[in-house]
Amino acid sequence: MELKKDVTNDSNKCDNLKTVNVKKGKFDLTFDINKISDKERFNLESNSEEISNVEEPKCDTNDNVTSTKTSTNTTKKVKKVKSVMQGLNVILFAGAFVCIVGGMILLERPTVSESENRNLAKFPTFSVDALLDGSYAEDITTWFDDTVPFRDVFKDISAKFRSILGIDYGGMIVVNVSGNGVANEDNSVTDVTTASSITTNVTTSVTIGISEPIETTVVTTTEVSETTSTSDDLIEMEENLEDDNGGLGELSNNIMIYQKRAIPIYYGNFDAGTEYAEYVNRYKSDLGDDVNVYSMVCPTSMSFYWPENSDVSHGSEEDNIANINEHLKGVTPIDLIPILSEHTDEHIYSRTDHHWQPLGAYYSAEEFCKVADVPFANLSTYTKHTIENYVGTLYGYSGSIIIKDNPEDFVYYEPSNEYSTEYFDIDNTPQGEGELLVEATGSSAYLAFMGGDEKITHVTTDVKNGRNLVIIKDSYGNALVPFLTSSFENIYVIDMRYFELNAIDYIKDVNTTDLLFAMNTFSATGSNYKQLEIIRTQ
Repeated sequence: MELKKDVTNDSNKCDNLKTVNVKKGKFDLTFDINKISDKERFNLESNSEEISNVEEPKCDTNDNVTSTKTSTNTTKKVKKVKSVMQGLNVILFAGAFVCIVGGMILLERPTVSESENRNLAKFPTFSVDALLDGSYAEDITTWFDDTVPFRDVFKDISAKFRSILGIDYGGMIVVNVSGNGVANEDNSVTDVTTASSITTNVTTSVTIGISEPIETTVVTTTEVSETTSTSDDLIEMEENLEDDNGGLGELSNNIMIYQKRAIPIYYGNFDAGTEYAEYVNRYKSDLGDDVNVYSMVCPTSMSFYWPENSDVSHGSEEDNIANINEHLKGVTPIDLIPILSEHTDEHIYSRTDHHWQPLGAYYSAEEFCKVADVPFANLSTYTKHTIENYVGTLYGYSGSIIIKDNPEDFVYYEPSNEYSTEYFDIDNTPQGEGELLVEATGSSAYLAFMGGDEKITHVTTDVKNGRNLVIIKDSYGNALVPFLTSSFENIYVIDMRYFELNAIDYIKDVNTTDLLFAMNTFSATGSNYKQLEIIRTQ
């Protein structure tokens, strides 16, 4: 029997299926004719004993129609599911949008940032003038942006993602940097650099909680031959550098992150420092010889922990302080850099905060008392208090997860002698007695000293030497006060940024014998020092 292959082009699979039974010895074999080759078919014809039963299998003629209907139904179901899913997506997106917008409007907005240790922007007071000049709308925008609900939580999440994804914080990356930062006589800092690649396109405002906001202008370019930076025109960079332990440091938002320490970068301004000295001299002139006047410009951690192998532009705190001291007239300078340099292996500055540690303030207060010729209590007479897991302001400003993940201890000291503390509003309205050292936790640890800045403080001690001290200060001065309770009979503390009285009148009214100006370099050569003249003349 000859086997013929079916070459029918019928689309129905049943019509194309042909089978043949072949008997070979003890075996009965069945083949699909359409699936065997011509050679195999020839061999079957030549060698088989019997070929029979060439037949078409029974096939339901409705199978193809049923299959088509099933396919159509399946397609309709898929389309329906897709339509439902798209609807759900729209509902979920709209719901999330409503929740976010509603949350921004209805949820309670924070008033203080613990990670940045500062008060957040306040809702502006309406006035017609502010509305007309546009400042009212701008202030509302600032308030809205600065007081986002759960802002510190979102900041932590953002820092984690930046760390995981390797996203640089800041607008500029400088590759293959070489050069030296030099403080010039014109108060600028020149950095001669070469760069194979610089990428940026952003202009922003950076505040590091020490002085006024710094406008940071970032320039897009591919080569840098020379850049000049001042305190008003800073170039924001990020640089990797190798520290002494082989780890990496980075520069972020004008803060150097190095060996798990955040270091605010100081640029300096000789003209501002000279003006600060002139303002202080005027106090001496107004008060006369009956009042001893001292200037304590406190260096920051940059003077002691800046990486030696870094070429990043920065100013010299030592040179700027020396410039100030050269212009003082009748005012006694308290030079702290030589004193603190002897204790850099101790915990004199916070790693995570722009303030010094109380131990640094202790050594500084000791030097002041030597110069002022008053007694001074040894640290061993104080009660030591430790706040663990402290992460200060510089995490909030740098966003560096390195700082977040490496907290430190904040250690402060309670005097053992007898004293009492009375507080007043900034207009000198009495608020009653309180504690000189208040309970503080976490990122607010530095508030342990008098609870903050916006007040006038009067400390009456058991010292009977007739010496009455007035301290005009920024927040650096807060940490000095507990170490002076054994040195002066009365201590009056005012913050130059929050004082509504005439400073000269106040100093005279409290029978001051000694006046100490205590502030960090950012205040003395930034903008805060201008408040000295405002409160002197208001």
